[in-house]
Amino acid sequence: MRKIIFFLLAILFISCIKAVVKVTPDKKTIAEKYFRGIYGCDPSVVDRFANDSISVSYPVFMRLFNKTEIKGKKSVKNFASGFCSKWEEAQITIHDSILEENKLVLFWSFNAKFVGESQLNGPEKNTEHAWGGISLFLFDDEGKILSEIGEESPDGMFYHLKNM
Repeated sequence: MRKIIFFLLAILFISCIKAVVKVTPDKKTIAEKYFRGIYGCDPSVVDRFANDSISVSYPVFMRLFNKTEIKGKKSVKNFASGFCSKWEEAQITIHDSILEENKLVLFWSFNAKFVGESQLNGPEKNTEHAWGGISLFLFDDEGKILSEIGEESPDGMFYHLKNM
């Protein structure tokens, strides 16, 4: 009888562990879903995967916003919405990722059509553009994204490589 009870408890314990593992996404999955959501027009990923005090920083922000980073969920969601109002048919490719403790690096490329209003020294409407980059994600102790720090290539680099 003891063996049967022990066996049933072991099955119950293993089932609980499997349920927890399935419900708790890993950091790679979180970062990829977040990245695809931000740059693929689903700002709701911020609420699901980001820490309340998230900060996002890319060199291009200085040219776009006259500052190097944006902070907080609301600002990041506003950025994602604004970004998606200017780009259509986004193709986001995650080439690789490296995870070490609470840090994850994504190697990515982005290809889309610019549909925003053309500005001086900016892309022309209905033209295809592509670039790539590396983004470092820092996670808090609860598995939420605390920061995204990136470096992107000049526009066109990946488009030209892709079409060689």
